[in-house]
Amino acid sequence: MRSFKSYLTEFAQYSTSDIVFDTHSDNSSSLSIPMSGPMFKRIWPDTIRATVFHTTDLSGLEALKKIEGGKKSISAFFSMMSRYMETGIATGGGIVAEMEADVIVSAKDDIMSKVDNRGRRWVELSWFQNANITGPGFNKVEKDLNTLIKKLVIKHLPKYVTIHGREFQTKSQHEYELWTDMKRHLKGDGKKISLVIKDYFDGVEKVIKKNSKVMGNILHGYAKGKRMTDNAWDEQIVNNIEIKKVHVWKTNRDDVWGPDEIKQHITDVKKWPIKVWDASIDLEIYTRQVVAKEIGRTIK
Repeated sequence: MRSFKSYLTEFAQYSTSDIVFDTHSDNSSSLSIPMSGPMFKRIWPDTIRATVFHTTDLSGLEALKKIEGGKKSISAFFSMMSRYMETGIATGGGIVAEMEADVIVSAKDDIMSKVDNRGRRWVELSWFQNANITGPGFNKVEKDLNTLIKKLVIKHLPKYVTIHGREFQTKSQHEYELWTDMKRHLKGDGKKISLVIKDYFDGVEKVIKKNSKVMGNILHGYAKGKRMTDNAWDEQIVNNIEIKKVHVWKTNRDDVWGPDEIKQHITDVKKWPIKVWDASIDLEIYTRQVVAKEIGRTIK
Protein backbone atom coordinates (compact mmCIF):
# COMPACT_ATOMS: atom_id res chain seq x y z
CA MET A 1 0.00 0.00 0.00
CA ARG A 2 1.24 3.44 -0.87
CA SER A 3 2.45 5.62 2.01
CA PHE A 4 1.00 8.98 2.97
CA LYS A 5 4.40 10.54 2.26
CA SER A 6 4.14 9.39 -1.36
CA TYR A 7 0.77 11.17 -1.70
CA LEU A 8 2.44 14.38 -0.59
CA THR A 9 5.19 13.78 -3.14
CA GLU A 10 2.65 13.38 -5.93
CA PHE A 11 1.00 16.70 -5.20
CA ALA A 12 4.13 18.70 -4.44
CA GLN A 13 4.88 21.54 -6.81
CA TYR A 14 7.68 20.58 -9.19
CA SER A 15 8.98 22.62 -12.08
CA THR A 16 8.85 20.93 -15.46
CA SER A 17 12.63 21.02 -15.72
CA ASP A 18 13.04 19.37 -12.31
CA ILE A 19 10.88 16.46 -13.45
CA VAL A 20 12.39 16.13 -16.95
CA PHE A 21 16.00 16.07 -15.75
CA ASP A 22 15.48 14.17 -12.49
CA THR A 23 16.88 10.75 -13.38
CA HIS A 24 18.35 8.37 -10.84
CA SER A 25 19.52 5.51 -13.05
CA ASP A 26 21.86 5.05 -15.99
CA ASN A 27 19.06 4.10 -18.34
CA SER A 28 15.57 5.17 -19.43
CA SER A 29 13.75 3.49 -16.52
CA SER A 30 13.84 6.69 -14.44
CA LEU A 31 12.78 9.05 -17.22
CA SER A 32 9.46 10.81 -16.62
CA ILE A 33 6.89 10.55 -19.40
CA PRO A 34 4.29 13.32 -19.80
CA MET A 35 0.69 12.18 -19.57
CA SER A 36 -0.45 14.57 -22.27
CA GLY A 37 -4.04 14.28 -23.46
CA PRO A 38 -3.38 16.17 -26.73
CA MET A 39 -0.29 14.06 -27.46
CA PHE A 40 -2.10 10.80 -26.82
CA LYS A 41 -5.03 12.00 -28.92
CA ARG A 42 -2.68 12.52 -31.86
CA ILE A 43 -1.31 9.00 -31.44
CA TRP A 44 -4.61 7.26 -30.62
CA PRO A 45 -7.46 9.31 -32.16
CA ASP A 46 -10.19 6.98 -30.85
CA THR A 47 -11.12 8.30 -27.42
CA ILE A 48 -12.14 5.97 -24.59
CA ARG A 49 -15.14 7.70 -23.02
CA ALA A 50 -16.15 6.09 -19.75
CA THR A 51 -17.96 6.55 -16.45
CA VAL A 52 -15.41 7.10 -13.68
CA PHE A 53 -15.53 8.24 -10.07
CA HIS A 54 -13.48 10.72 -8.06
CA THR A 55 -13.30 10.97 -4.28
CA THR A 56 -12.89 14.46 -2.88
CA ASP A 57 -14.06 17.05 -0.35
CA LEU A 58 -15.99 20.32 -0.70
CA SER A 59 -13.08 22.37 -2.01
CA GLY A 60 -12.15 19.58 -4.41
CA LEU A 61 -15.72 19.43 -5.70
CA GLU A 62 -15.64 23.16 -6.39
CA ALA A 63 -12.38 22.67 -8.29
CA LEU A 64 -13.94 19.87 -10.36
CA LYS A 65 -16.74 22.16 -11.40
CA LYS A 66 -14.23 24.65 -12.77
CA ILE A 67 -12.47 22.14 -15.04
CA GLU A 68 -15.53 20.49 -16.58
CA GLY A 69 -15.05 20.09 -20.32
CA GLY A 70 -11.39 21.13 -20.18
CA LYS A 71 -8.03 19.56 -21.00
CA LYS A 72 -6.74 19.54 -17.43
CA SER A 73 -6.36 15.97 -16.20
CA ILE A 74 -7.35 14.53 -12.82
CA SER A 75 -7.06 11.17 -11.13
CA ALA A 76 -10.22 9.04 -10.97
CA PHE A 77 -11.14 5.39 -10.44
CA PHE A 78 -13.31 2.54 -11.65
CA SER A 79 -12.81 0.56 -8.44
CA MET A 80 -12.09 1.71 -4.89
CA MET A 81 -12.66 0.22 -1.44
CA SER A 82 -15.18 2.21 0.58
CA ARG A 83 -12.81 3.19 3.40
CA TYR A 84 -10.67 5.14 0.93
CA MET A 85 -13.75 6.91 -0.39
CA GLU A 86 -14.27 8.09 3.17
CA THR A 87 -10.73 9.30 3.82
CA GLY A 88 -9.70 10.36 0.32
CA ILE A 89 -6.35 9.75 -1.35
CA ALA A 90 -4.49 13.03 -1.86
CA THR A 91 -7.25 15.31 -0.59
CA GLY A 92 -10.00 14.82 1.97
CA GLY A 93 -12.81 12.40 1.28
CA GLY A 94 -16.51 12.21 2.06
CA ILE A 95 -17.79 13.08 -1.43
CA VAL A 96 -17.67 10.95 -4.58
CA ALA A 97 -18.32 12.54 -7.95
CA GLU A 98 -19.65 10.32 -10.73
CA MET A 99 -18.41 11.58 -14.09
CA GLU A 100 -18.15 10.84 -17.76
CA ALA A 101 -14.60 11.47 -18.95
CA ASP A 102 -11.98 10.76 -21.60
CA VAL A 103 -9.54 8.17 -20.29
CA ILE A 104 -5.91 9.17 -20.95
CA VAL A 105 -4.21 6.46 -18.89
CA SER A 106 -5.86 3.42 -17.32
CA ALA A 107 -4.16 1.33 -14.64
CA LYS A 108 -5.19 -1.40 -12.22
CA ASP A 109 -3.12 0.25 -9.49
CA ASP A 110 -1.71 3.61 -8.46
CA ILE A 111 0.54 4.94 -11.25
CA MET A 112 2.62 7.06 -8.83
CA SER A 113 2.35 10.20 -10.94
CA LYS A 114 3.95 13.56 -10.20
CA VAL A 115 2.27 16.86 -10.99
CA ASP A 116 4.31 19.83 -12.20
CA ASN A 117 3.54 23.48 -11.48
CA ARG A 118 1.53 23.70 -14.70
CA GLY A 119 -0.79 20.89 -13.62
CA ARG A 120 0.72 18.38 -16.05
CA ARG A 121 1.08 14.80 -14.83
CA TRP A 122 4.21 12.71 -15.31
CA VAL A 123 4.79 9.00 -14.83
CA GLU A 124 8.17 7.31 -14.50
CA LEU A 125 8.97 4.79 -17.22
CA SER A 126 9.55 2.12 -14.57
CA TRP A 127 5.79 2.05 -14.03
CA PHE A 128 5.30 1.17 -17.69
CA GLN A 129 7.93 -1.56 -17.33
CA ASN A 130 6.09 -3.07 -14.37
CA ALA A 131 2.72 -2.74 -16.10
CA ASN A 132 3.96 -4.26 -19.36
CA ILE A 133 1.81 -7.28 -20.20
CA THR A 134 2.75 -7.51 -23.85
CA GLY A 135 6.16 -9.17 -23.70
CA PRO A 136 9.56 -8.15 -25.09
CA GLY A 137 8.21 -5.40 -27.37
CA PHE A 138 8.74 -2.87 -24.58
CA ASN A 139 12.49 -3.26 -24.93
CA LYS A 140 12.26 -1.19 -28.11
CA VAL A 141 10.68 1.68 -26.17
CA GLU A 142 13.56 1.67 -23.69
CA LYS A 143 16.16 1.50 -26.46
CA ASP A 144 14.54 4.35 -28.41
CA LEU A 145 14.40 6.57 -25.32
CA ASN A 146 18.05 5.88 -24.52
CA THR A 147 18.91 6.89 -28.09
CA LEU A 148 16.80 10.05 -27.72
CA ILE A 149 18.63 11.17 -24.57
CA LYS A 150 22.03 10.58 -26.17
CA LYS A 151 21.04 12.66 -29.20
CA LEU A 152 19.69 15.51 -27.07
CA VAL A 153 22.82 15.62 -24.91
CA ILE A 154 25.09 15.83 -27.95
CA LYS A 155 22.82 18.36 -29.67
CA HIS A 156 22.39 20.80 -26.80
CA LEU A 157 25.62 20.62 -24.84
CA PRO A 158 28.96 22.10 -25.97
CA LYS A 159 31.68 19.82 -27.28
CA TYR A 160 33.38 19.83 -23.89
CA VAL A 161 31.76 19.78 -20.42
CA THR A 162 33.26 20.38 -17.01
CA ILE A 163 32.80 17.62 -14.44
CA HIS A 164 34.35 17.98 -10.96
CA GLY A 165 36.63 20.71 -12.25
CA ARG A 166 37.93 18.76 -15.24
CA GLU A 167 37.04 19.05 -18.92
CA PHE A 168 35.72 16.05 -20.82
CA GLN A 169 34.41 15.48 -24.32
CA THR A 170 30.62 15.42 -24.18
CA LYS A 171 30.31 12.42 -26.48
CA SER A 172 32.68 10.39 -24.29
CA GLN A 173 30.51 10.75 -21.14
CA HIS A 174 27.51 8.68 -20.11
CA GLU A 175 24.39 10.41 -21.44
CA TYR A 176 22.35 10.06 -18.24
CA GLU A 177 25.03 11.62 -16.05
CA LEU A 178 25.00 14.61 -18.38
CA TRP A 179 21.21 14.65 -18.64
CA THR A 180 20.71 14.75 -14.88
CA ASP A 181 23.08 17.70 -14.61
CA MET A 182 21.82 19.41 -17.78
CA LYS A 183 20.78 22.66 -16.10
CA ARG A 184 24.21 23.14 -14.59
CA HIS A 185 25.97 22.37 -17.85
CA LEU A 186 23.75 24.95 -19.58
CA LYS A 187 24.55 27.42 -16.76
CA GLY A 188 20.86 27.88 -15.92
CA ASP A 189 20.12 29.47 -19.31
CA GLY A 190 16.30 29.33 -19.32
CA LYS A 191 15.98 29.69 -23.09
CA LYS A 192 18.37 26.83 -23.81
CA ILE A 193 16.75 24.65 -21.15
CA SER A 194 13.31 25.29 -22.68
CA LEU A 195 14.61 24.19 -26.08
CA VAL A 196 15.91 20.93 -24.59
CA ILE A 197 12.55 20.29 -22.92
CA LYS A 198 10.69 20.99 -26.18
CA ASP A 199 12.91 18.54 -28.04
CA TYR A 200 12.34 16.02 -25.25
CA PHE A 201 8.55 16.37 -25.58
CA ASP A 202 8.74 15.98 -29.36
CA GLY A 203 11.13 13.05 -29.08
CA VAL A 204 9.02 11.21 -26.51
CA GLU A 205 5.96 11.60 -28.73
CA LYS A 206 7.85 10.11 -31.69
CA VAL A 207 9.01 7.17 -29.57
CA ILE A 208 5.50 6.47 -28.27
CA LYS A 209 4.02 6.79 -31.76
CA LYS A 210 6.64 4.43 -33.19
CA ASN A 211 5.77 1.92 -30.46
CA SER A 212 2.06 2.75 -30.32
CA LYS A 213 0.87 -0.85 -30.13
CA VAL A 214 2.82 -1.88 -27.07
CA MET A 215 2.33 1.50 -25.35
CA GLY A 216 -1.38 1.56 -26.20
CA ASN A 217 -1.85 -1.85 -24.60
CA ILE A 218 -0.20 -0.61 -21.41
CA LEU A 219 -1.99 2.75 -21.31
CA HIS A 220 -5.48 1.57 -22.24
CA GLY A 221 -5.61 -2.20 -21.80
CA TYR A 222 -7.21 -2.07 -18.35
CA ALA A 223 -10.02 0.24 -19.51
CA LYS A 224 -10.67 -2.00 -22.50
CA GLY A 225 -10.81 -5.09 -20.28
CA LYS A 226 -12.82 -6.05 -17.21
CA ARG A 227 -11.88 -2.96 -15.19
CA MET A 228 -11.41 -5.09 -12.07
CA THR A 229 -8.51 -4.93 -9.62
CA ASP A 230 -7.40 -6.76 -6.49
CA ASN A 231 -5.84 -3.55 -5.20
CA ALA A 232 -7.50 -1.08 -2.83
CA TRP A 233 -8.15 1.17 -5.82
CA ASP A 234 -7.23 1.54 -9.46
CA GLU A 235 -6.21 4.80 -11.12
CA GLN A 236 -7.57 6.43 -14.25
CA ILE A 237 -6.05 9.67 -15.53
CA VAL A 238 -8.89 11.50 -17.26
CA ASN A 239 -9.86 14.86 -18.71
CA ASN A 240 -12.83 16.47 -20.49
CA ILE A 241 -14.95 15.54 -17.50
CA GLU A 242 -18.71 15.95 -17.14
CA ILE A 243 -20.10 15.50 -13.64
CA LYS A 244 -23.30 13.44 -13.71
CA LYS A 245 -24.03 12.88 -10.01
CA VAL A 246 -22.64 13.53 -6.53
CA HIS A 247 -22.67 10.85 -3.83
CA VAL A 248 -22.49 11.20 -0.04
CA TRP A 249 -23.43 8.89 2.82
CA LYS A 250 -24.97 9.15 6.25
CA THR A 251 -22.44 9.57 9.05
CA ASN A 252 -21.91 11.14 12.46
CA ARG A 253 -18.55 12.59 11.44
CA ASP A 254 -18.31 16.37 11.30
CA ASP A 255 -15.95 16.32 8.29
CA VAL A 256 -18.29 14.47 5.92
CA TRP A 257 -20.82 16.59 4.09
CA GLY A 258 -24.47 16.11 3.23
CA PRO A 259 -26.61 17.63 0.46
CA ASP A 260 -27.35 20.83 2.39
CA GLU A 261 -23.66 21.60 2.95
CA ILE A 262 -22.86 20.89 -0.69
CA LYS A 263 -25.65 23.13 -1.96
CA GLN A 264 -24.59 25.85 0.46
CA HIS A 265 -20.94 25.90 -0.56
CA ILE A 266 -20.98 24.90 -4.23
CA THR A 267 -22.49 27.36 -6.70
CA ASP A 268 -24.65 26.15 -9.60
CA VAL A 269 -25.06 22.74 -7.99
CA LYS A 270 -28.67 22.34 -9.13
CA LYS A 271 -27.66 20.44 -12.26
CA TRP A 272 -26.02 17.71 -10.17
CA PRO A 273 -28.33 15.14 -8.53
CA ILE A 274 -27.08 14.34 -5.02
CA LYS A 275 -27.51 10.76 -3.81
CA VAL A 276 -27.34 9.97 -0.08
CA TRP A 277 -26.32 6.43 0.86
CA ASP A 278 -26.85 4.69 4.18
CA ALA A 279 -23.19 3.64 4.23
CA SER A 280 -20.10 4.03 2.08
CA ILE A 281 -19.98 0.27 1.41
CA ASP A 282 -23.32 0.63 -0.42
CA LEU A 283 -21.71 3.25 -2.64
CA GLU A 284 -18.76 0.94 -3.31
CA ILE A 285 -21.19 -1.73 -4.54
CA TYR A 286 -22.96 0.84 -6.72
CA THR A 287 -19.73 2.01 -8.38
CA ARG A 288 -18.80 -1.56 -9.25
CA GLN A 289 -22.25 -2.18 -10.70
CA VAL A 290 -22.11 0.97 -12.86
CA VAL A 291 -18.68 0.05 -14.24
CA ALA A 292 -19.69 -3.56 -14.90
CA LYS A 293 -22.89 -2.57 -16.68
CA GLU A 294 -21.08 -0.10 -18.94
CA ILE A 295 -18.84 -2.81 -20.39
CA GLY A 296 -21.44 -5.58 -20.33
CA ARG A 297 -19.87 -7.51 -17.47
CA THR A 298 -21.96 -9.32 -14.86
CA ILE A 299 -21.07 -9.00 -11.18
CA LYS A 300 -21.39 -12.31 -9.36
